[in-house]
Amino acid sequence: MSFQEGSVPRRRQGTSGEGFGADFLVLDAEGRTLRGLNPTAARIWALCDGARTARAVAEQVAAEFSTDVGPVLTDTLRFLEELQRRGLLDEVRAPAGAAPLEET
Repeated sequence: MSFQEGSVPRRRQGTSGEGFGADFLVLDAEGRTLRGLNPTAARIWALCDGARTARAVAEQVAAEFSTDVGPVLTDTLRFLEELQRRGLLDEVRAPAGAAPLEET
């Protein structure tokens, strides 16, 4: 499955993330660790609550880090796919009432 702008990412049940000094660690349900998340990746992780689309996550991160949303969206989608590949993230349905995405 490939994340798109309208995909809604949610941290998988049983996963957790925690900052320890300069490091941010993510644990999967089996206790395996993904280490070394930079502040941007850690913020993306935190925003994957099943309520925001991937685009909304990228827009929030771009605003918080004062950068253009285009490159942030590209990097966000790539990172979401990596988290999903590692069993840390699921894609859920768009929130009720969300407008459908237009085909481009």
